[in-house]
Amino acid sequence: MGFTLGLLLVGVAQAAGAVQDLHRFFQDTHTVTADFSQEIANAQGEIIKRASGRLWVSRPGKFRWDYAGANGQVIVSNGERVWLYEPALQQVTVQPLGKSLGSTPAALIAGRDTLDQDFKVKALPAKAGLQWVLLEPKEGQTQGFTSLRLGFDGRGQLREMRMEDAFSQTTLLRFTKVRVNAPVAAHVFQFVPPKGVDVLSNP
Repeated sequence: MGFTLGLLLVGVAQAAGAVQDLHRFFQDTHTVTADFSQEIANAQGEIIKRASGRLWVSRPGKFRWDYAGANGQVIVSNGERVWLYEPALQQVTVQPLGKSLGSTPAALIAGRDTLDQDFKVKALPAKAGLQWVLLEPKEGQTQGFTSLRLGFDGRGQLREMRMEDAFSQTTLLRFTKVRVNAPVAAHVFQFVPPKGVDVLSNP
């Protein structure tokens, strides 16, 4: 009985710690740089796309995700507008940051700690050496996903994100070479469309 109770108390403490890690990440983290890998799986669990790249974040609202490869996408926010550059299409889409917040991992990571306003936040059991938190949009909140799981390591650093959409498609992001609160040059969050590309505005 005592052993079982002890395990239960440890589980409760770990769950509370995961939620604390989530809020601490948003409150104490001002900049982030990291490498990332991305896998997208369909409803049957089959991997349909893989990608990797580098990200930079400066709170609030500034981020840059550079996908590797000659035709890799570039997503940049200067805190007011977001540019999505797709070299394969020779196209740039520009829209206000407010339209992007919460709808993508990029915008969510760069946002403020207002998660409790938009999401139901629940701690999950530890798995694969990470503490997990589940975010589900509250009723009436329109997001680009139906659920989002965030995994934090023992130092409270974000290591994984698992996002599921309305079609049961899952996007997994893993972060390595993470640096927190290191200086990031201002020009990283500026974007000038290359000559000759189509620029589409989405007001």
